[in-house]
Amino acid sequence: MLAPLAVMSLDIRTLADLLHARAEASPNDIAIRTKEGSSWVTRSWGELRDRADVIAAGILTAIDLDDNDVVGLLGNTSEDWLACDFAALSVGLQTVPVYASLHTEEVGYAHVDTGIKLIIIDNKAQLEKIREMRKGFTFFDKEYAGDTLVLEHVVVIDPTGIDAADDWESLADLEARGKKELDAQRDDMVRRRKEAKPDQTATYTYTSGTTGPPKAVIQTHDNHLAMARAVSDAGVLTDNIREGGLFLFLPLAHSFGRLIQFAAPYRNLHLIISSVPTLGEDLGATRPGFFPGAPRVFEKMKAKIETAVAGAPPVRQKLFAWAINTGKETVPYRCKGEPVPFFLGLRNSVADKLVLSKLRAKLGFDRAFALLSGSAPLDPDVHTFFLAMGLNLLEAYGLTETCPGLTANRPGQIKIGTVGPALPGVEIKIAEDGEILAKGPNITQGYLNRPEATEASFKDGWFCTGDLGAQDSDGFVKITGRKKELIKTSGGKYVAPAKIEGQLKGLPIVQEAVVVGDRRNYCVCLIAVDPEELGEWAQQKGIEAKTDHPDVKKAIEAHVAKVNGGLASFESIKYWRITPEPLTVDNGLLTASLKVKRGVVEDRYSSIIDDMYSTGKK
Repeated sequence: MLAPLAVMSLDIRTLADLLHARAEASPNDIAIRTKEGSSWVTRSWGELRDRADVIAAGILTAIDLDDNDVVGLLGNTSEDWLACDFAALSVGLQTVPVYASLHTEEVGYAHVDTGIKLIIIDNKAQLEKIREMRKGFTFFDKEYAGDTLVLEHVVVIDPTGIDAADDWESLADLEARGKKELDAQRDDMVRRRKEAKPDQTATYTYTSGTTGPPKAVIQTHDNHLAMARAVSDAGVLTDNIREGGLFLFLPLAHSFGRLIQFAAPYRNLHLIISSVPTLGEDLGATRPGFFPGAPRVFEKMKAKIETAVAGAPPVRQKLFAWAINTGKETVPYRCKGEPVPFFLGLRNSVADKLVLSKLRAKLGFDRAFALLSGSAPLDPDVHTFFLAMGLNLLEAYGLTETCPGLTANRPGQIKIGTVGPALPGVEIKIAEDGEILAKGPNITQGYLNRPEATEASFKDGWFCTGDLGAQDSDGFVKITGRKKELIKTSGGKYVAPAKIEGQLKGLPIVQEAVVVGDRRNYCVCLIAVDPEELGEWAQQKGIEAKTDHPDVKKAIEAHVAKVNGGLASFESIKYWRITPEPLTVDNGLLTASLKVKRGVVEDRYSSIIDDMYSTGKK
């Protein structure tokens, strides 16, 4: 039996206090589970705090840093990243998380925009970006000379393969110096921590930048703590998660990942550090209590299960179909928090014992209390599938500007196809034009160095999300589209592409779909195929894994027709084409947060689009 949870939620004012308050209240409780070689190891809150103190002392003795100066973090999610971020925040410094996948000019822009003075980076590849950046760069047709940077010091987490030089030091060396200087720095560290204020900027987190230079969202200590309180009060993060912990593979440059990072010490829930390449393996090994992910993650999980079942003997296929359909019958009751009727409950118990419990265990979700989907629309079929398996998959909604939540479904309070009611402390209303407006303590005050964008984002004290939606009588919000992405056909009809694209991505081999039709007389679509999913699908079919294979085109054609069956004639897809390559960050077609750069995609494939309109051939 688990010991009582020690001081679940903390009564603190700033993120500077967060780690130290948790370590004082629960020094020996697990803070982190991470992999060392092939073994999983744990760190306690006391150990994490002690390391963060050493790193903080090392940072403060690296260069002269004033109160609230800016430290950058460029790299992938890791234990080291967390320790460095908590260290900088604990002495009142501002931190700027930067995606590891960003190119040199994008990294450079973040430095110039926020005034990063010290940067902590992953490895040799990131150091090469920093060195190139220092020579000057061009971003969105604007040239930046190297002397526009205020960067003074570079710290490398993993220095493997880097020759000794005077333009960097290793994190190990910084920690060694920090350990020696800790006693001398202690009073100043405590002063900085205590003088941090709730309304002070804690971090800048960048928007995706799909149409122009990304905007640095100003996020205060209070913004982030308000969000941690909200998800706690909403019952999304509860004591039921304690044994399994919070699974963290999301980039910490994304507000979704940052919420998990800060919610862990706030609620005394440990973090499981993972990554995309090892996701499946790590889930099976750690069996988390809470798993957050983008819809694509859940789509792929569903597809892998269905692909495996399709290759099973007919008897097993029938058993799976019966079990999952039985689970689906329970969904309406579970969504409302109502008891399942007796005989249905008996059938579901059998289905669970024979099939559903095994599916949960195979995914690593056998002790998961909640799964959270955010950042894009969740397909209702995918949502229903996971609920049928006996899992609380909760769809939520928010933006970088809201740190990052506004609404969320809750266990026993779910409406499929919606993103749930407002979180505690958040107010939602729908403007006359259908735009979702919000108020709350978690919402940003605006964008750094972008006064016009800030002014445009607020109206009479309400934050303008840019998303279109509706709110029912129970307060549940349904997203219908993105205001700036609305397509207006030449016939004057408005089409929300996100809804259609989400449905098209319901076919496992479809990686991305981009609907086009603005000022045209009908809609067409560019479809990118997922190479990994195509390989598995083709192997099962016994065909070559080529995008131009007739069977691939037939599958996509049938799926497009199915999606069109639920659309109005003016929004249906008349023609489609497969793109020559997948959409990726490296080829410039996706942002670092994996959002489609719609304008760039349309420009790059303009000839394909024009051909669909001129010839109507696939």
